[in-house]
Amino acid sequence: MKSENSSPKRYLYGPYEGYELRCQRRLNTDLGVNTSAAEAILRLRSQVIELQSQIRHLETELSAQSASQQMRLARYRETYYEATWIELEFQE
Repeated sequence: MKSENSSPKRYLYGPYEGYELRCQRRLNTDLGVNTSAAEAILRLRSQVIELQSQIRHLETELSAQSASQQMRLARYRETYYEATWIELEFQE
């Protein structure tokens, strides 16, 4: 005897139905979330995705700035060491 829950769920969506509408329908149908709560969940999800994107962008910028700063520091050290050697040569 086959259980009602043994078959996989199938969702029938129209060809032009958007991703958020499909997600909202699944929240309503599968989890019993009301429409306004589903809209709030999807809006918050969208905000989280946007914030994650901004964080990745800022991490990339920070990494680039750090690399640039390390290069400048290496040049300053090189210049300092050269100046130190020149100064030592004049003292002798």
